[in-house]
Amino acid sequence: MSDKTSRHHVAFYLNGELTRVQGDDAFMMLAEWLRKRALRTGTKIVCAEGDCGACTILRAFEPTNSSKKPTFMSMNSCIATVAQMDGSHLVTVEGLEVNGELAPAQAAMRVCHGSQCGYCTPGFVMALSGALEVKTHLDRKTAANYTTGNLCRCTGYSPILDAAEKAKASETHNLSKRYLTNQNLQQLKKEIKLPVLLSDTQGRLFSAPMRLQDACKFCAKHKDTRMVAATTDLGVQTNKGRPLPKHLLSLQNIPELYEISTSKTSLVVGARASLSRLRKATEKRIPEFSKFLDLFASPQIKNVATLVGNLANASPIGDTIPFLLASDAVVHAAKFSAGKVIKRKIPITEFFLGYKKLSLKAGEFITAVEIPLTSQTTSIKLFKTSQRKDLDISAVSAALSIETSKSGDIKNAALAFGGIAATPVRIHKLETFLVGKPMTQKLLDRALDLLNDEIHPISDVRGTGAFRRVLVHQLFSKYIHEHFAMGGSA
Repeated sequence: MSDKTSRHHVAFYLNGELTRVQGDDAFMMLAEWLRKRALRTGTKIVCAEGDCGACTILRAFEPTNSSKKPTFMSMNSCIATVAQMDGSHLVTVEGLEVNGELAPAQAAMRVCHGSQCGYCTPGFVMALSGALEVKTHLDRKTAANYTTGNLCRCTGYSPILDAAEKAKASETHNLSKRYLTNQNLQQLKKEIKLPVLLSDTQGRLFSAPMRLQDACKFCAKHKDTRMVAATTDLGVQTNKGRPLPKHLLSLQNIPELYEISTSKTSLVVGARASLSRLRKATEKRIPEFSKFLDLFASPQIKNVATLVGNLANASPIGDTIPFLLASDAVVHAAKFSAGKVIKRKIPITEFFLGYKKLSLKAGEFITAVEIPLTSQTTSIKLFKTSQRKDLDISAVSAALSIETSKSGDIKNAALAFGGIAATPVRIHKLETFLVGKPMTQKLLDRALDLLNDEIHPISDVRGTGAFRRVLVHQLFSKYIHEHFAMGGSA
């Protein structure tokens, strides 16, 4: 892309002020930039890993072709680059008050003594303020859900939840009405009409094209391109001292990649569709998966993280991957070759070649994931075992699916586990063994023996291989007992 067809800065609104950033500053982590360049020091940096929520800000963003008005949602600013904020409306804690009057969440935290050392307080205030953008008031459970990604080591959380219950939405402090004015929305659209191509003094490039074809061309030209979406891993690595890759590509400005489309037989999830949107989109069609996403991560993570990102990261304990394996999902990929975009579909059972090794070709990247919808006679159950219920990495995860015939025999079985090998795995031999048989205690005992032979769990800091073997047995046995109402306990 030439100078006439691209721009060398990103544009966004910060607390209602149009802001343009270019060069080295655009490659900074957003929280660092807010504190050191924008001097919005209310945003704190504690963990620098997206875990504690002290850096929480609110972001409103919609693709350029969307007719919907964006909504402010919480996000972690410590693990996102400034460049990724192009086309966004951002609000920090400094942007909450109106004419010296504290916002409802701020006032309630003061009255209820929800702050002690105070370092986590701005993050809690931002998370609660985001909740009050969509709800008039919060009960204790709802407040706890919205602040899952915020940690406090002083208060014991009780006074914070007291403050959440006391706070009420205010028209005066409504952020959407204050900052998402027609004038601001239209001005920002004018600012972002051209695709982004940034460079810095270290020779790095950041590209955010507006067409899939241009994204494919960038990957074809730069074979070492690293895709960025939520940067939940890359951002952490950067904060720990590892430099950003030389060539970065974001699909954030390609509208069609935000789509989630549903047919009678499948659900197709675009590469930029967030997990928060996916959770809502699957509530009726795949309720077990929708419910499972509640345990996936904090709201701050789910509001920006994507299903495709979790898949492409290829972690052995990627929480959504066992579900995709058990569902026989299909990966949609694209690359530029012979002067055009070449698309292909890859069965997910052929997608993982080894630890962090995928069957993607050079210059090829994921554009969507297609999830087949199961029949009403199929029962699927998703499990995640970790030390903490929320916001923790799995020791073992599982997606167990069995379809039964009218006679009660097992018609189909799909059993997938994460955390027991270099990649998430399907237990194919056991699946084949179960088909065509009625479930009995004798069959279950034999199945557990086969399961024991087929898995070879790994040992690491989250558990020994022996511990994981026990977990796998317990999860499978629990699922069978519940699904077939066999009685007894797993």
